[in-house]
Amino acid sequence: MRLWPFRKGAKQESPLTLNKNFYLSILAGPGPLPPMLQVVNPDGSNGAVAGFGAPLSEGVSKDMLNQPLLVGSYAITTKNRDTVLLFDLFELAQVPHFRLPEDPKSLAEAGLVGEKLALAKGAQYLMTLTFKGYSPELFPSVRFFLDVASRIAELSNGVIADPLAEVYRDPKEFRLPGRLDPRLDFREIGSIKAVALSDGLWISTRGLAKFNLPEFEMFGIPMDLRDGAARMLIAAAQQTLLGLPMKAGETAFAPGTPLYIVVGSKKSDEWGDRPVLEFTDEDGRGAAKGVRAWVDLGN
Repeated sequence: MRLWPFRKGAKQESPLTLNKNFYLSILAGPGPLPPMLQVVNPDGSNGAVAGFGAPLSEGVSKDMLNQPLLVGSYAITTKNRDTVLLFDLFELAQVPHFRLPEDPKSLAEAGLVGEKLALAKGAQYLMTLTFKGYSPELFPSVRFFLDVASRIAELSNGVIADPLAEVYRDPKEFRLPGRLDPRLDFREIGSIKAVALSDGLWISTRGLAKFNLPEFEMFGIPMDLRDGAARMLIAAAQQTLLGLPMKAGETAFAPGTPLYIVVGSKKSDEWGDRPVLEFTDEDGRGAAKGVRAWVDLGN
């Protein structure tokens, strides 16, 4: 697969950082919640994540770790304590500002359909998981974060809301088989969004902003190239996460018909303050030629 930008001497970039708005929410219940020791324990026994968890309320005994989780705040850490997470648990009825998407189009775009939608609508609790500290190596910290989120959701019949990726997930989606890289797979922290416009599909990544990285987009994609364009953006995002980012002014993908990388976006109202890079054909009229050339190479 031809992917790397056609530049000489591409070097690994400096380590990634985490966006302060990187968090996950879990819609869970109804029914009893698991005890903390089923979520994390020092040995990682019985399916738990290896680590420590403790309530942040004063005067709470260790016995509480063997009892169902209660409304309140908890600290969850790796065994070496280089990663610290804040876990907040609320009764959903006490969080009136939280709203699920309502119209069918928004529900479908967020992946909130079928069983996931039923679970979200029936939820009794809202949980949030945020970083309070992480390792400079970053990937182990993110892996711990995702493992804790999926474990909580798994034990509480929960659905995971991923705001920066603009998608809802079930726990299995944080543990993909055949990861693109054993450290981190873009598909576990991001998503691909496709929107029909008058001149074709607008396809973009969602989730690179978690690492203070630009998102990627393409315009003018015909429906038959939708999957190919999505694979290209996933590959570009994965490469970027591993420290070899795409940059404006470069070209990439099919050598004979490359895509040019420029600063986006024609849809700035959709992005807010998130930076975005666009892949476009040489004439600047979408990316269909470059995508078709890359797909025709067998990618």
